[in-house]
Amino acid sequence: MSKDQQRAQEQVLELLPMVSEVNAVSEELNKYRHFELVLISGGYQEDKDKGTKVMVQVKNLLNNNIWMWERGKFMNRRYIIQELYQQYIDGDDSYKNIEQDKDPFFDPPEDVMLGTANVFLQSLSYALDFDDKLAITDYKGQEEGMLTVAVTPCLPNGRSLDEESFIEDPSDLLGKPYHFKITIRNCEINNSRYSKGVYVRHKTLGDKDPIKTKVVEDTLSPEFNYSRIITIPSVNQEHLDYFESQSITFFVHGCQVDTPPVASVKKLTTKELREMDGQMTAPMLRRRNTLVASNMAVDSQLKSEIHTLQRKYDRLEKKEKRIQELCRQWSDKSPEEQDFEKFMNSIKAVAFSSGNKLKSRVQLVNHRDSDAFSVYSFEVTPEMKFISGLSEDPIQEEEEVSNESGSRRGSSPKKDHDTTSKDAKQSNGSPKRKSQSDKDSPQKHSNGKEKLVQATKPAASENGRPSPTSSGNSAKESKTCIIM
Repeated sequence: MSKDQQRAQEQVLELLPMVSEVNAVSEELNKYRHFELVLISGGYQEDKDKGTKVMVQVKNLLNNNIWMWERGKFMNRRYIIQELYQQYIDGDDSYKNIEQDKDPFFDPPEDVMLGTANVFLQSLSYALDFDDKLAITDYKGQEEGMLTVAVTPCLPNGRSLDEESFIEDPSDLLGKPYHFKITIRNCEINNSRYSKGVYVRHKTLGDKDPIKTKVVEDTLSPEFNYSRIITIPSVNQEHLDYFESQSITFFVHGCQVDTPPVASVKKLTTKELREMDGQMTAPMLRRRNTLVASNMAVDSQLKSEIHTLQRKYDRLEKKEKRIQELCRQWSDKSPEEQDFEKFMNSIKAVAFSSGNKLKSRVQLVNHRDSDAFSVYSFEVTPEMKFISGLSEDPIQEEEEVSNESGSRRGSSPKKDHDTTSKDAKQSNGSPKRKSQSDKDSPQKHSNGKEKLVQATKPAASENGRPSPTSSGNSAKESKTCIIM
């Protein structure tokens, strides 16, 4: 258990008996107030770095107005409530005529937080916009309404970026200016009590204090149409980390007024109203409803990630279709107009690949148990460079290597030539085995460099049919190399 959890647990154990005591006094003095201990998580607070906060919720049972008291405020009010109760026990009726501003059970109406909605900023790392309707959830996880917001990369004047501004690697943003726009369009509130007024507060990069929208009154579907542009002069790694792991929390507030109670409600006692409100008889039912609402609520972070991935997929799909269209257009042209063959091959490799884009593939052509030589097929990619000046006749190259080797040993060039020709003829059959020293070290020229022999003719199998590499491929260019 962390220190923050231990502190919260100690405060809960300290305040629980005090809350029960104050509720009992409220019933005894018929003050129409109900007190409840609540835990406010860090995500529900404007300062996310703070841990869990223990607070006391006070509810007016006549008009359902609520207040959130800090622990210190509740402790001070409790002492005054104890004094009033002592007067009641002593038979002193002066507590009935106490002034309203001195009554510890009274507070003037104040705005209350209905709930929060989170927008994760991962899409900004790829210059993608986020536009969606989010659930407004209170501290219990119950849904209080829906909020429509958008976070969009933009130009300095607020215009949205075009489709070509998609960023595949977030590190490409480093050192560049970046702008994005926050838009709060509208919301829908479930509880009709908050038709007196609704507004939204939020805080993001560079904000010391939360920014507040206008208050929209007399409606449960307020239209805010609020937007602001956030400018980052030069993006650094901290900004990318913020986009990747942080979010903007929108705090939705409702305005409360001190409305007069209904006459039928005024006739009931505090105890009866608490029972009607379900505070005493159905605590487990409220807990069950909270759990059901929490299970039905969509995880905003997961939803944001899915939205970002979907947008990335849509843009990449459009780019791929465009590349394929270009390839088809070039293929339909006449042979005289079909230039840039390497360019077409590279584009096709990207457009029609199944995932291994621009990666070299090496295939072993001969599968025999031969240690004389191995034949490999290399896929040509734009990064490859070809060495010019190599002989196109593999037999002639082998003669030169054999003649040089024979001159060092003092052997007859003619004999070496016959041996080489015989080995060349048996290259697709049963090759002559070399010594261990020949296998371990490659043939070299007199200057000590290794010789790479390029085969221009397709390799033939034992039955005279061409090898798999001789058939060619319309979308890929391959060359066969013999490594001695």
